[in-house]
Amino acid sequence: MNTHKRFAFVIVFLILFSITACSPGPENKINLDPNSIRFDGIRAFDIESEFVTQFTNRHSGTDQNWLATEWLREQFTQYGWNCSFDEWEVINYSEPLKLRNVVCRLPGEITEGRHEILVVAHHDQASTTIQGADNDGSGIAILLHLAEIFDAEKPLKYTLVFVATDAEEYGMLGSLRYIQTHPNTDDIIAGISLDNVGREYYDSMNMELVGQSREYGQIWFALTARDAARAVDGLWDVNLRAPIDQALDQAVPISFMDQGPMVTAGVPAVGFTGGYPMEFSDEHYRLWHDPDDTMARQSPESVGQSGAITEALIRQLLTMQEFPRESGPYLYFDESQQVFRGAPLWIIFIGFVGLFFLGSYLIGGRSLKEKRSAWRSVLPDFLGWWLPLVASVLLLYVFVAIGLMLEYDLYPATTKDPEILNPNWLAITLFLLGLASFLFIGRRLVRKYAGHLKSPSFKHTKSFAFLIIGIVGIYILLVNPFSLLFTAPTLFWFLIQGRRGITKFIDIVLFLLGGLLVYALIYVFGFQTLRYNFTFLWMFLMMFAIQMIGFGTALISTGVIAAGLMMITNTSQKE
Repeated sequence: MNTHKRFAFVIVFLILFSITACSPGPENKINLDPNSIRFDGIRAFDIESEFVTQFTNRHSGTDQNWLATEWLREQFTQYGWNCSFDEWEVINYSEPLKLRNVVCRLPGEITEGRHEILVVAHHDQASTTIQGADNDGSGIAILLHLAEIFDAEKPLKYTLVFVATDAEEYGMLGSLRYIQTHPNTDDIIAGISLDNVGREYYDSMNMELVGQSREYGQIWFALTARDAARAVDGLWDVNLRAPIDQALDQAVPISFMDQGPMVTAGVPAVGFTGGYPMEFSDEHYRLWHDPDDTMARQSPESVGQSGAITEALIRQLLTMQEFPRESGPYLYFDESQQVFRGAPLWIIFIGFVGLFFLGSYLIGGRSLKEKRSAWRSVLPDFLGWWLPLVASVLLLYVFVAIGLMLEYDLYPATTKDPEILNPNWLAITLFLLGLASFLFIGRRLVRKYAGHLKSPSFKHTKSFAFLIIGIVGIYILLVNPFSLLFTAPTLFWFLIQGRRGITKFIDIVLFLLGGLLVYALIYVFGFQTLRYNFTFLWMFLMMFAIQMIGFGTALISTGVIAAGLMMITNTSQKE
C-alpha cells in the first residue's frame, strides 16, 4: 500500500470511527406535576412595572441602584425568605464602583451534598437605558413572584437560593462574585439565569450555555429544561442549540448572561432568554440597551410564559434524587439523541494539532538532527518578530496604568456605551507608532546580533513556523480545544513557498488569508450580533489592555502571527 493509499485509509477510518462513536444522550424522566404550575403573568407584570418605574436609571454604583436593592430585600423578606446583602468594590471606568448583591434563601429539608437550586436575575441596567424593563426588570419580577409561590409551600426538599445580582452589564460581576465566594459550589444542583424574558414579541425560550471565557453548559440540564416545559400544556418551546452553534459557542466562550460564571465553575446552568421571530431581529437589537426598553414593550403573556417555564424546571429539579455529572467538550445531535464526546472527539482535536507537527517534520527533510541545527539560526528571526508584538501588548497595559485607556474590572464597558462606540484615536495612534517602533528595533537587533549566523533556508523557516503553531495548538488543547477552529485558516500557510520577485505577492495573499480569516471567525462568531462593525477593532484593543484576553492568550496569538511573518519575509533562496 503506497503512501497516498495509507493516508486515504486513515482519513476514511477516522471519519467512520467518528460517526459510529456517538453515544446515547442522557435520558430524563420528567416527574413534575403539570397541574402544580402556579405562575401568574399578570401578577409578575405588575411587580415588574412597580420595580422599573420606581427605580429608573439604576445602573451599578448609583443611588437608585442602592435603593433598588433595599426594596428588593424588603420584598423577599416579606415573602418569608432569609436575605442578606453582599457588598464589594471593583474598578470600572478607572473609578471605584461599589456593588451589592441581594442574596435570599428558602431553606430546604436536605442540607448535605447537592442541595441548592440557584436562580439569578440582575437588578442593574445599562447606563444607556432608563427603565431597563426587559433587561432585566423582567427577570427580577419572575424572581419575586416565584419567591411568593414557593414560600407558600415550604419546607421544600431542596434549598432555593435567589440572587438579584449587580453589575451583570460589566461582565456578570454579581454572579461571578456569588460563585467565587460560595463555600462549596459542589452543593449547587443547578443554576438558572433570567434575562430579557418579557418582551411582547417573544414566542419561545432560548437557552444560553456559554461559560465565562471557558466551559460549556451540561447537556443533561439543557434537556431537562426543554423536557420540563414540554410536560406542561401551553408552554413555549424551549430551544436547544444546533450542533454547529454548540461548536461555535465552545470555540468563542464569551458569555453575556449570568449563567457564564456558573458554567465556568462547573455548575450545571442555563441562561433563559426570550426567543423571537426573525422579522423582529432588527427591532430587538434596537431595543437592547436603549431608552425604549420600557414597560410599553413588555407583555403579561411573555413574562408569564418565561416564569412558568422557570417554575417547571425548578419543580422538576425538586422531584429528582440524583443529578448527572458531565465534563469536557461535546456535540449533541437532537434528531438522533446522540452525544459526541470523549475519546473520539479528542482524537479529532489531537489529529488536527498533529497536522502542524507533521508538516514541521516533513518540510525540509526528515532529519531531526539537521532540523535542530537549522532551527537555531531561525530562532533569532522568530524572536525578532514575536518579542516586538509582545511588547506592543505590554504597551497597552502601560496605557491603562497611566490613564490613557480606561481600566475595567473585567469587561470593557457595556454595548452601546460611548467608550466603545467612540475609539480613543490618540491611544490607537500611539499604539500603532509603538508597534512600528518595536518591529523596527526588533529587526535591527536581529541583524546586529544574529547577522553572523548562516541565513536560514526557507524550508527550515517554514518547518520552524509550523512547529510554533503546533505548540500553540497544544496550549489551546489544554485550555479550550474547540478554539482550534481559529487555527484552521493557517492551513493556507502550508501553501506559502518562499516565492521571490513579483510572485511573492501570492505568499502575501496566503498569509493574509490565514490571518484575516481568523479575525473574521472571531468577529462573526463572537461579535457580529453586537453589530460593532469596525468599532470591534477598538474593543479588541481594550480587551487586551484590561487583560480580558489574558497574557497567555496574547503570547500564543502573537506567536502565530510571528510565525507567519517569518515565512513571508524570509529572503533565502529555496533549496
